[in-house]
Amino acid sequence: MLSLIAILAFVSLPIIAYLLSSAASQKALVFFVTVMLFGAFILNHSSSQPLFGSWANSIQSDAIESKVFKNLELSDEMIMRFLAQKDLPEDSFLLGTIVFYKALEFKSFDSAESILRSLNSNFREPDFQLPIYNLLADLRDVKYPMVSNSKLLLAVEPPVNCSIDRLTVSAEIPNGPAVDIAVKDFTGADLDQEIFLDKSDALVRGFDLPSAFLNQEIIKVESSIFCENNAFYSIKTIDLKGSTNNQDKVFIYANEWLKKEQ
Repeated sequence: MLSLIAILAFVSLPIIAYLLSSAASQKALVFFVTVMLFGAFILNHSSSQPLFGSWANSIQSDAIESKVFKNLELSDEMIMRFLAQKDLPEDSFLLGTIVFYKALEFKSFDSAESILRSLNSNFREPDFQLPIYNLLADLRDVKYPMVSNSKLLLAVEPPVNCSIDRLTVSAEIPNGPAVDIAVKDFTGADLDQEIFLDKSDALVRGFDLPSAFLNQEIIKVESSIFCENNAFYSIKTIDLKGSTNNQDKVFIYANEWLKKEQ
């Protein structure tokens, strides 16, 4: 507000000089127009939806849409200046997601990735992390539709003399975040069919098996089988660089199970 007052004071100097001049013949008209203009500027500045601000935002929006349409990267400065029109971080983030999904609609992946980078680097609070993983998953699924259908097949032989109650299988990235990329329970009846893990078994959407396949990670697969009287476990390490068609298979043979201590 102080900067506006300073600007108005500077601009008003020649007007004041005119009004104080004895030779001026249109003092009333100039005074009236000046009051109306200055009042409009002050009202626009204090309004929650300023007219001139809307014009400026429209210009920024058109510039962003042009870059998205051409699949050009958007600079962090450009994105954050556009998002700054919103007062609350949540509203700014929501506006960013709207631009992101517009880029996906055009299949402008370079634009979408640059927007996602800006959102990830500028919205570091925990409340934004899950939404950012969701944005990442949506970008991956549109850009790499085959990868989104990745599967980890499981070929399981139960231990000898095991009447299976339940099988639990989880997958994680060693030395990565302490969150499984997939976890699933199977009943004894399920083992008679093809069993597998996929993106639907993720605890956090976007931090899942398709991302592991896309990045050719090494994953650790831990299985626990619960029999009528005993429980056993198995740990396997799989290098997804050797996978084909975004699938891999884990074999667990009867003699590989280790008995869990009671």
